[in-house]
Amino acid sequence: MAIIYFIVKIITIPGTLLKAFLEHLACRMFDVPVEFSKYIQKNELCGHIEHVLADKKGSFGICFMPHIISLFSGIVMVLPASMNLFYLGKVNIFSIVFIYVGISCLTNCFPLLEDAINMWSNLYGKESTAKTVSKVFMFIPAIIMYAGAYIDRFGITLITSILFSYALPYVLALVV
Repeated sequence: MAIIYFIVKIITIPGTLLKAFLEHLACRMFDVPVEFSKYIQKNELCGHIEHVLADKKGSFGICFMPHIISLFSGIVMVLPASMNLFYLGKVNIFSIVFIYVGISCLTNCFPLLEDAINMWSNLYGKESTAKTVSKVFMFIPAIIMYAGAYIDRFGITLITSILFSYALPYVLALVV
């Protein structure tokens, strides 16, 4: 599975580099020491940086901030490109580049599994000091990031990102 993970990260290199940069930035914002900051590695840290496990709000911030920025940038790129390619049937170079970069951002938006486990234990573990209001509001984002981190380990996020980009214009047409 590590080979599939690495191949997916190399195929989606723009999103891999963006995710690693955003994770590095989040570590700086939450004062988490970075141990090794090579963005492309031949292990499970490809697209991530090696850092000390964060405590309390830093653990959620390191998982959530890069996730939300990668997710929104992926949607912003995929939406017009998939409307052009799949819904209207117009093929041009800009749509192909935008859909590639958007899919790569969507594929790499989830945190590392160890970060997600650390976030979960800081929020809902036995030694958690999080308030009940925080636990309630952060439950759904924490579940999404935890599940996404798990399926990201196996490279399944590439398939889900492609399916999402194909289905997005049709779902949007039903809503609008």
